[in-house]
Order: sequence, then C-alpha cells, then structure tokens
Amino acid sequence: MGYKRAGLRIALLLLGLLSIYMAGRIIRAQLSRPGFSDDELELIRQLAASEDPGLAEALDRSMVYIPAGEFLMGSDDARANERPQRLVYLDAYEIDRYEVTHAQYQRFVKATGYTPPRYWSGNDYPQGMIDFPVAGVGWQDADAYCMWAEKRLPTEAEWEKACRGTGGRIYPWGNTWHPDRANVGPPLEDARSGVWDEAWAYVQANPTDSGMPGLRPVGTYPESASPYGVMDLAGNVSEWVQDWYNWSDYRDLPTRNPQVQGPPWNRCLRGSSWFIPYGDNAQGQDQSRCSARNSSHGAHGDVRSGFRCARSVLEGTP
Repeated sequence: MGYKRAGLRIALLLLGLLSIYMAGRIIRAQLSRPGFSDDELELIRQLAASEDPGLAEALDRSMVYIPAGEFLMGSDDARANERPQRLVYLDAYEIDRYEVTHAQYQRFVKATGYTPPRYWSGNDYPQGMIDFPVAGVGWQDADAYCMWAEKRLPTEAEWEKACRGTGGRIYPWGNTWHPDRANVGPPLEDARSGVWDEAWAYVQANPTDSGMPGLRPVGTYPESASPYGVMDLAGNVSEWVQDWYNWSDYRDLPTRNPQVQGPPWNRCLRGSSWFIPYGDNAQGQDQSRCSARNSSHGAHGDVRSGFRCARSVLEGTP
C-alpha cells in the first residue's frame, strides 16, 4: 500500500513538473511571435518571475523588422555632429526589440567562458534581475555577444531609424519630452569623488525594491515604444553601435547604408542612460533624442553602457 502511495506522489510530482514545463513552452512560443503588445510584456514578466531559462531564447527571438527605405537622419537644430539632416536609405534589417538582458548575457558567459561584468558575482547577475539589461560592457564585449548570437551590432543609422521612424521624430514616442517615459537617472546634486564606485553599487541593487536609482526591467515604459515598437531606446543603458566615431558630422558619409569606418579611436554610443554623474536634467533630455550621438573607448565597460543586436535580412523575408 505504501508503495502505491509513493508511486502516486511521484506521478503527481512529475505531472506538476510537466505542467510547468509545458506552460513555459507555451509562453515562450507566444513571446516569439512578431509584433508588440502588452501581452508580450506580461509574458516576459511571467518568465522572469519563475527564473525560466527559456526567457533568454524568447528575448532573442523578439526582433523587429525594419523595411528598406529612406528616413530622415540627423538634425540641423542640435549639435554640430548631427548635421546635416538628410534623407538616408537603408536596406532591410531586424533589430532586437529589447536591450540584451542579464538572462541572455549569462547564457553567453557560461557557453564561452567570457569574462562577466564587474558587478556580477562570478557568472551570476544580481539576484532578481534576470530581465534587467546588462550594463558595464565594452564595445568588444557587445560585438562578441552579437557575433555569438549570429547577429551583429546595429549601425548608427539603423539605430536611429529604429528610434525615430521615417517621420523624423525627436524622441522615440514623438516630439515632446516626457521624463516619465524613460529611465533617465536624475543628475547627482554635487560632483564628488567616488561617484563611479557609487554607480557600480547602484547596478547591483534592484531599484524596484529599494527605490534607488538604477536599471529597470526591459520594457518597463511601454509608452516609450518607437514607431516600429522598439523599446527602451531612451534611458536604461546607452547602447553601443557598430560605427567608429568620426569626431565630425555627416557631410562626407554616403546617403546609402552609411557607416563610419574611422578613425579607430572611439566607438559610437546611442541613447541616454539611467545615470548622469554630472550636468542637469537637460542633459538627460538632450541625450534621449533619437539623433543624439555620443562616443567612448570600446575597450572597457562603463556602468552606463549596454547594447542590443541587429541582423541583415533580404527584403520581403523578415
């Protein structure tokens, strides 16, 4: 009789585990469908809450198709390095809907033996932050990940088109600044020594629990979606792109699939970040514009830097 009860308990346990497994598969399959909706974000949160390892694969598949065609790149009303504004033609491509997360980057680290970011504990990201964007990665790290994932970093032009669409939006959501639509950290009240050490401590803490400044889960601000439905192009982490930074403007670049090839010093970054060590709120707003350009050495990770990947596609085959 005891054997029968034990057998029944084992059968029920296996049935429960099978149910959890099948539920996870259904969620991941729904998440991999094209298009963005509130349901997709809910599915991401469900996978994150259960620490489902399938979250990484599901996010890998959540890419947005950007059709070939022209768009307005740059700005004549902002910084000199964004001029001149002009029509640029891009071939079709896909770009990650979300910034690369801890879940995805951990899988890469474990598969390749790659060095993890400095705020991790060994190969483990901070607890409870599976769906937060990875930060503190250099350009080489981002490039290595995208190649491993059989993708690549987007070019500056591809990033900007995904952000503003073909109508020349200033911000991903439109032409009016809304600070509640992006995780753009408030500037520090005073410049002080040790500011970067403080920043690394912030990214180790889950701000949704502590109320401190820091990273937020990808897709936290659905109203910030770009015309194509790409998320978090303003705030959270600034994003590495493929191009070198040319220390100049666009005048000498082609208008078809442009990409800055040198000088080989700084790599380009796009988008604002969660942390503003110096300056004021206007700086975060300015850097959140789709046409805003920034740069940094690619050899090391900055607490503000992350990335997303892209890949080329043939027109008509997203």
